[in-house]
Amino acid sequence: MHMYYLKLSGFIPENKQLEFEQTYRLVSTQIPRSCEGYSISKDVLDEGVYHFISYWPFHAQLQSFSHSSSFLMLIGAFKT
Repeated sequence: MHMYYLKLSGFIPENKQLEFEQTYRLVSTQIPRSCEGYSISKDVLDEGVYHFISYWPFHAQLQSFSHSSSFLMLIGAFKT
């Protein structure tokens, strides 16, 4: 079985990390059940860098998520 994954990485300044983590917690409650798994991690070697990874069984489900309001909220959190 093929698996599709989405990885977002970005630098979050220290003064924005709490806000970013709160947004991530909200988004994580809205990730569709079709997602096989997801995680967010803080890079231990690169201060302030976060990685979000999600796994999807079908490309269409990943594509659908990438157009959702929760995904756009996550992108916004990385950009702020």
